[in-house]
Amino acid sequence: MCLSTQFDLVVGAAISVVAVDSLRHCKSGRALPLALIPAILAAHTLVSAVIWLGHDGAVSQPLADSAAGVYLFIAYALLPIYVPVAVLLIEPPGWRRQALMVACVVGSIPAIGYLSALMAGRGSASPDDYYIDFTVRGTAGVLGVLYIVATCGALLLSGYAPLVAWGLVNLVGMSSLVAWNSLGLPALWCLWAAVTSGFVAWFMRRSHAAEESEPLFIADAGVYPYESR
Repeated sequence: MCLSTQFDLVVGAAISVVAVDSLRHCKSGRALPLALIPAILAAHTLVSAVIWLGHDGAVSQPLADSAAGVYLFIAYALLPIYVPVAVLLIEPPGWRRQALMVACVVGSIPAIGYLSALMAGRGSASPDDYYIDFTVRGTAGVLGVLYIVATCGALLLSGYAPLVAWGLVNLVGMSSLVAWNSLGLPALWCLWAAVTSGFVAWFMRRSHAAEESEPLFIADAGVYPYESR
């Protein structure tokens, strides 16, 4: 994912600390999938380190190949459906929830498409000097577009102002990183995973802070629907 084994290990460990904080401040079962995102990203980053170790000969190639399979599954098949569902679960009844259901359907398309390709053995991970080239061969480009539409769109459709703001930031960030990677420059996805994890942990903390003075929820100021409805 990022630069080197050491870099992934350090960032993965840092995200793990953030993941614990996020889960500590999760007070509702409906919010648990959202609170688990840092944990998923921490595992994702640490799995990337195992792939690097396989490239360096520090672990067996079968173990590195298994790590690559896990990494590809999380990145391509899990996240495009997981993120919309996590946002949907904390949304109260209303038009936003209906729209988020559509986002879940949209996210299921790349999830199923990429999963089918991975099960057919068309996924690969090829370490280079400063990045690992992850590829799922034989998939239509529209799947990548639907991936971004589902993940960023779900955030933009949320009734929570911070999630909407993060949806805009995430859209710009992901697009920039894709363009950056296309130039063959050192991968920085693990740093974006760390920033994303920090945001989720902050959101979980702020959503349940007793001294909260500014409403997080656009449609019903001062009410946190996954906590009180």
